[in-house]
Amino acid sequence: MISSSNFSSSEIDLAGLDYATFVYDHRIYRGVFLSGLVILVYDHILTLGSEIKFVWRKKLYFGTCWFLAVRYISLACSLTITVFYFGHLSTKVGYSTHYLGLIFMHSTTHSCSKIQRLLEALLMLQQAFVEMTLGLRVLAMYGLNPWVGLPMGILGAVAAGLGLWTMIEYGAPQMLTVPGLPGCHTVIPKSTGLLLAAAWEAQVVLDTLVFGLTMYRAYMDRSTVSMISGSLIRHMMRDGAMYFGIIVLANVADVLTIYLGDEIISGILSWWTTSLSVTLISRLNLNLQRAGIGNSGTTDDQMTTELDAIHFVTPNAPPVRRDEDDLGSIFDDV
Repeated sequence: MISSSNFSSSEIDLAGLDYATFVYDHRIYRGVFLSGLVILVYDHILTLGSEIKFVWRKKLYFGTCWFLAVRYISLACSLTITVFYFGHLSTKVGYSTHYLGLIFMHSTTHSCSKIQRLLEALLMLQQAFVEMTLGLRVLAMYGLNPWVGLPMGILGAVAAGLGLWTMIEYGAPQMLTVPGLPGCHTVIPKSTGLLLAAAWEAQVVLDTLVFGLTMYRAYMDRSTVSMISGSLIRHMMRDGAMYFGIIVLANVADVLTIYLGDEIISGILSWWTTSLSVTLISRLNLNLQRAGIGNSGTTDDQMTTELDAIHFVTPNAPPVRRDEDDLGSIFDDV
């Protein structure tokens, strides 16, 4: 065992973090995670009836399978990571050190380190599902225009690349455990926090682009959309603008915690933001499914193509008109 005299605080940068602060941060971190989990599970319960009606009672297509993947992979990930925050994990300690009343345990076989790696991978998986879903919704509103999809694809690749780079550059997670407190905690040094912030900032830019494109389409088509009460494209613009805006604000708040929080609560909103994003995406999808069934055959003013109960407006489609002969024949019949 290495004595405390051989331990330097530079190994784990915890400037000004004492035992009381650690316990306080510990409770905040678990509380924030639980709030995100409760939102996700509660929304599953509230929308289960709609899911059965609009998804499970229909033939499964790619779109519905994608929805189920986003919805249930996120739930499974959240339940799995609950062990990380609340489980009593077995620890094989290579050596321990003491600093400011905390006990730091270092070992390559530490269960917390393994689960932390899993947490990072699951978080990236969920974010990938969320961002691709947002991108597909915007592409639908723009008639699958490749010039709209290209910048979103580039920004998505940049965000994913920064996330992977952060995981590789970070290396083995630095874990903290304290007797009497269950769960695990990851220390995020300021240098690593800057890399993590860059990845989330790229995602904020992407989400802002999605939000801006949604608002622009809603503004440009405001006169046409207002003529069709309850149309699917109107639901996509109204709900999409509101939900995408909330996702942007949540991601901005997470970035602020990285810059303003200490080494324990840095990035405290990452999992909460992901749970909220999945909840909003699921709500948007179910609303569109409901609108698609309720508005079947009522969009005569627009040429539409149906894909998994979601109507994508065909760009530059001419309005349906009757010529004078057709109108004359109608009046003759009368």
